[in-house]
Amino acid sequence: MKKVRTHTFKLGTYVIDEMDGPLDGLCDIPDEYNTLRMYIQAGNGKTALHTAIHEALHAEGVPSRYLDHGHDVSANVARFLIRLGWKKDE
Repeated sequence: MKKVRTHTFKLGTYVIDEMDGPLDGLCDIPDEYNTLRMYIQAGNGKTALHTAIHEALHAEGVPSRYLDHGHDVSANVARFLIRLGWKKDE
């Protein structure tokens, strides 16, 4: 992954890190006490792209009902970008 360390979204500035494990990603909910953190799946495949979009949408304040498996906006956007030929630079 290109080493983006932080990014400012609608809900605040997040520290970005990769993760390997049982979850694909995780995005903190803002509160007054913590540093906002976002973890996205390591790698550069379709799942990693989907996860990055999904967590970014959470950080932008998109309601969870639009990100569930029945109507997953992030999966649709990831499929669209891959069909256009987008991929990560190494």
